[in-house]
Amino acid sequence: MGKKVFVSYKHSDSSVQSLTRYCNNTVRDYVDYLINNTLKNDVYKGEGDEDLSDFKDGTIENHLKDKIHDSSITIVLISPNMKDLYKSESDQWIPWEISYSLKEITRSDKTSHTNGILAVVLPDMKGSYDYFLEEGTCIACNSSTTKTNILFQILRENMFNGKALIPTDCPNCDSYAERGRSYIESVKWEDFISNKDFYLDKAIEIMNDRKSYNITKEVQDNSYENTIF
Repeated sequence: MGKKVFVSYKHSDSSVQSLTRYCNNTVRDYVDYLINNTLKNDVYKGEGDEDLSDFKDGTIENHLKDKIHDSSITIVLISPNMKDLYKSESDQWIPWEISYSLKEITRSDKTSHTNGILAVVLPDMKGSYDYFLEEGTCIACNSSTTKTNILFQILRENMFNGKALIPTDCPNCDSYAERGRSYIESVKWEDFISNKDFYLDKAIEIMNDRKSYNITKEVQDNSYENTIF
């Protein structure tokens, strides 16, 4: 049976690899690909082809809240310029969509449950994922580095946030011993589209075990924390 999926993304980010047969050359092409292919047997709960440009922000916010409320999984598309460093995080859509996905909220006598959330990392213009997932960074165990510093705070704080610590036998990776599992796990785009059900089921499995994580549900107002002057 298909799952109800909401997709959170930066529509106008053009710093991603172009998709064949898609013409926007932005993250929106990846959403269209998901709707037409990968999520064909699931129920997409995003904005679709609706034109929301003439609506006021409050109207759009309520419109999307209804869709998130009726979903069980939120996919966050990670792209190089998903975050506007010159705007407060509280003034950007993605943090609020994640926050709303994580909360249990009653609307029209129906209470939503915390969504399972999966971060799908898109390739940059050169087809690389190194801006976020860099593989083979440890010469001893060939482990990878996840560069969470590029993310919104609500995303960062819900990664490596498991209450149980992960032990490591690698002398070069002692810092990993202090990290837990992630409520929001990340996966490369190419891996996700080749095994979609596995990753969506895993997000639901983590959601069902959410008491094992220290989950952050609120959006922080930190507009210039990563800006260099």
